[in-house]
Amino acid sequence: MGSASHCSFQQIILDIKNLRSCYVLYNEPIWYSVGPDRAEKLIEILNKPEQDRQIRNRFVQSDAIPEWIKDDAIRWYQGKEKDSILSYGIRYLINSKMIQTPIGVFDPQNCDPNTICVAKNDYIKHSIKNTQADDVITLTHTVEGVDDIIILSSTEVSKSGKKIDRLGIHKDGLIRGDQKYYQFAHKIPIEIGSTIRSAFDIKVTDEILFPINNAKRDAFLAWDKTKQYYEVIDKQTGIVLFVKQENRILKSEWTATLVDTNVFTKEIRIQYEDMRIPPWFRSTVKWWTEDKVSDAEYLAGISYLIKNRVMQI
Repeated sequence: MGSASHCSFQQIILDIKNLRSCYVLYNEPIWYSVGPDRAEKLIEILNKPEQDRQIRNRFVQSDAIPEWIKDDAIRWYQGKEKDSILSYGIRYLINSKMIQTPIGVFDPQNCDPNTICVAKNDYIKHSIKNTQADDVITLTHTVEGVDDIIILSSTEVSKSGKKIDRLGIHKDGLIRGDQKYYQFAHKIPIEIGSTIRSAFDIKVTDEILFPINNAKRDAFLAWDKTKQYYEVIDKQTGIVLFVKQENRILKSEWTATLVDTNVFTKEIRIQYEDMRIPPWFRSTVKWWTEDKVSDAEYLAGISYLIKNRVMQI
């Protein structure tokens, strides 16, 4: 009995160590590398003493430059890390709005402001449920062309069969017709406090992290004035992630949930083959880590280099 308990305890300890190792590796930028030395770098990270590992939480935002970014920068200018490590930190600073960049610099679709951000061959699929109907509708919008209007091929699949429509909509993303009013995306940029025209006029009240397809998206939450209707809207693309409408009189619900899209996979990530960091930038990083350059000066310098395409990450 004692031996069995001992073995079980050892197994629990082993499982905890394995879980911790997975967490460490998942939060390392090199995990997403496609370089030939990826495996060796990951092994090297696991072999480091636990107190020396810099665990990066990709979902926690901060108003100050995180210490792990400075630690990475020190190792980079010392030649101990590759450019991808510095680029990861800079991407974090951009996503956290600490570094200001012009609209479109990191957007492969070069979306114009005040339009929905879609391009040809983009698709957005929602699963639509109504508690008053014994059916689940899958509705997929595929972009056929973007000009003065956006041409969509809309495919609806339900128990009654498959139906395909072709829609022409304005760049504000509104679709009206014989079917139920349906909004699949909104114009960007979106700000807290703004009012959005949708099935109802909805007001953006909160910024949240919304789980979608085993990931988390920065999103906005917007409610109508009755609090019976709300939408969760992706912050970067304007795509509607989730909709819920309640009818308190009929005690019914209507929901639309995003189940698939190729738009998110086109977002900017570190471009390992096309990165361009000037060699002399090592001196700037060194001065910053030695407090000879302030955080504000360092961030402003990076912003200038990116805007003028001297640096490309």
